[in-house]
Amino acid sequence: MALGLGETKLRILETLRVRSSCAGSLAESLGISKVAVHRHLEDLEREGLVRSRLEKPEGRGRPKQVYEAVDEQAPYARMCAEVLAHLKELFGAGMVLEVLVQRNEKLLKELAPHLDGLSLEQKIYRLAEFLTQRGYQAQFHFENGAWYLVQARCPKLALSLEHPELCQAELEMYQKLLQVPLVREERIAAGGRCCRYRIEPGGS
Repeated sequence: MALGLGETKLRILETLRVRSSCAGSLAESLGISKVAVHRHLEDLEREGLVRSRLEKPEGRGRPKQVYEAVDEQAPYARMCAEVLAHLKELFGAGMVLEVLVQRNEKLLKELAPHLDGLSLEQKIYRLAEFLTQRGYQAQFHFENGAWYLVQARCPKLALSLEHPELCQAELEMYQKLLQVPLVREERIAAGGRCCRYRIEPGGS
């Protein structure tokens, strides 16, 4: 993750890592003004994280300025997007989910031993700590008889918008780690302010 950037710049950069876009499309997807997007893009260009090019339309019309990420994570993000798109095209969304679940199995094997024997609160704490290290800005709290895990950021937002299977695989992994059912009440990729999970202490 690029350090020292504000939340909006990070979301713009994450989107451009997956696919190039014009300022208007970015403004629409992020829910902010085109003027604000241009200002952030200028800053990202100065920092060497984004570059722009003029793209001619297929038919009539004026060329438009298109932006793309050029930081070290961009090639990896674009490759992931292309692989998932090809899998979905060839085998359907079910195959994408299966691949993501299998990938998460490796994370489960890595994390599960660190949660053995812990209380539910301690497990949630460890999970939130792990997620924060990976850029999710995760926190947890207890409210009205249930624990809540809240992610303020989604480092895979652009991918999640195109492939909601990422969110489903994430939910399933959390349930396996915590060994209790989770209910996702809000999702960034669906327009929410955060990804919010309700964890019922007596759900298992």
